[in-house]
Amino acid sequence: MALSSVSTRMRGIAITALAASLMITSFAIADTASPIPNASVATNRSDTVEATDLAAKIQAQLTAMVPAGMRVDHVELGCKPSGDAVLKAVAPGFAQLTSRTFMVELKKGDRSTYCSATMDASREVLTATRDIQPNEPVTRADFQARWVDAFGGSTGALLAFPDQGPYVSATMVHAGQPLYQSALVRPIAVHSGEMVMVLVKNGPVRLRAQLQAQGQAAIGDTVTVVNPVSGVPVAVTVTGPKNAELVMQ
Repeated sequence: MALSSVSTRMRGIAITALAASLMITSFAIADTASPIPNASVATNRSDTVEATDLAAKIQAQLTAMVPAGMRVDHVELGCKPSGDAVLKAVAPGFAQLTSRTFMVELKKGDRSTYCSATMDASREVLTATRDIQPNEPVTRADFQARWVDAFGGSTGALLAFPDQGPYVSATMVHAGQPLYQSALVRPIAVHSGEMVMVLVKNGPVRLRAQLQAQGQAAIGDTVTVVNPVSGVPVAVTVTGPKNAELVMQ
């Protein structure tokens, strides 16, 4: 019985030692399998930096190639250039860019490759500060300068309020909308059938006459007027409401 008890204890000690050995081995394997710095991650980071630097160089060149008043905000390459590629040309063959997409030429050693690219750009235009109704008088104070997407449909919007006023709105202009020349018209100063005071200038001589308008016109426009008695037509320049002038050479 004593011998059997000793054997049982010895087997228990052996099993315990084996379990401890297995645990140590497991820890060693786990330590060996722990992640190590990935070389590909470092390479990807390097490529990202190179692409960012390349995009910055392209953006710098685009600034001189876009129309006046346009601001280049961001450039995105459509390819993944190698780390040793250098910029050779932006939009080869074009002196000016007016579209969002373009091509760039890259050089690697003696070999050239082409890559597509896009840019985000803005331009400063006048936008309405309030809702403006048709036929409502408008001035520069009704608009403010704002940067908008240069390719988002604002082409043709005014950068400055025109000088040849006064103006009224030709259409409804909502707050925030860009201002176009077609939205501005000069108010009608002379209507058909009205009697117009015409100032006739002939050198130092000044003469005024009441003539009848044969059409409508705004300030600065030309309208035909006639003498109600003789019916003789003459073209005059509208200078104000029911006023015009005729300069004789």
